[in-house]
Amino acid sequence: MSGSQGAGVQNNLGVPRQTRFRLETAFKRVAFDATDTYIHMTETSDGTSNVPATFDSGVSSLPERYYIYILLSFKDKGLYIGFTTDLKSRLTTHSKGRNQATILRRPLKLIYYEYFINKADAKAREEFLKSGYSKDQLKQILKRTLKELS
Repeated sequence: MSGSQGAGVQNNLGVPRQTRFRLETAFKRVAFDATDTYIHMTETSDGTSNVPATFDSGVSSLPERYYIYILLSFKDKGLYIGFTTDLKSRLTTHSKGRNQATILRRPLKLIYYEYFINKADAKAREEFLKSGYSKDQLKQILKRTLKELS
């Protein structure tokens, strides 16, 4: 349906269809079906979302977040690859010396991270990134960042 058709007809959020095109900048389209489902998605600085737990579309909850991250040690110039569900908290743990693997490698800097919604995918990616072949690849991909921080 185009913006000129169905004037006055409303989508599932009670918004007239004629205003739909203006809404697409404020809302992410999450379904490509006749229901015109939109969910307001705003990420906050602490990594949480202000999206409600349930929606009219029947979505019951947001997926768990899984992060793979890479830290650069300024002390030994080495990389640390880790996994977490709370990136901000995990970085705080590292910076305060509460992680045995990095306590003697501080100061550290986050130089890269990836986000997953599936734990098995995240763990597989972490394992791959820790492999010898991948470490060489990572250094090649991040060569400008590593050069800039050295």
